[in-house]
Amino acid sequence: MNDLIANKKIVTYHKINAQNHLSEHFDVYQGKDILITVDDGDISFYHYMFPLLKKYNMPAILFIITGLIDTKIPFWWDEIVYLLGAEEGEKKVWEVKNWPNHKRLDYIQQLRDNSNKPPLEQVQLTTAQLQEMQAAGVTIANHSHTHPMFDQCTEEELREEFRKSKQFFEDRQLNGYELFAYPNGNYSAFTERIAKEEGIQAAFLFDHKLTGKDYNPYRISRLSVTDQTSVNKLRFILSGWHTKILPVRKKIFNILNGR
Repeated sequence: MNDLIANKKIVTYHKINAQNHLSEHFDVYQGKDILITVDDGDISFYHYMFPLLKKYNMPAILFIITGLIDTKIPFWWDEIVYLLGAEEGEKKVWEVKNWPNHKRLDYIQQLRDNSNKPPLEQVQLTTAQLQEMQAAGVTIANHSHTHPMFDQCTEEELREEFRKSKQFFEDRQLNGYELFAYPNGNYSAFTERIAKEEGIQAAFLFDHKLTGKDYNPYRISRLSVTDQTSVNKLRFILSGWHTKILPVRKKIFNILNGR
């Protein structure tokens, strides 16, 4: 695990579009100590990222939501947008992320019950695809069983998430259960303790920072990029200056807006 992470600049992607800049990104990554991580396990990873990882022989971790594998169950945030419409749905997703987990689940069920739209389906990754990617060198890792906000979960909910995902990994002979990315990057001292007790050895954030030399293995920083990030911006992000400037810009914005 240390060999995979130590001295690396860690970048994280999510869903990947058909028209993307990934080939250009991989050209930038050559000769650098880069670890690519991808959250959620969208099937676009298999179609667009996986071929490049094989071509360039680069290390990568794919964090999967185990409850979605081998199904057509949609990502819950996509379902909210589908049921409410793009503008209202996107705003609601951010609001819902701050709700207790049981309230989030009840709300989504209410949306389904009150909607005249047919149920949303999304093609998800299969066990066979995961095993193929693992055999080719991709680390298949843990992003929870259903992707709740961990800082909004009870202890019972957290332990159920870990235990169901662990069972999934064991049943399918996947090796990365102990590597975990917090859904949405949400964590707390409490969730960190539960993660340790449930056998997690390293946990990744979504904080858009470089990983320091003396990093906490349960709070590993990552740089956020998308497949649409330009090459010049990517180089700027990798330089570390991007994360230094962002807090200053935010502070100036708050001062100008009386916050």
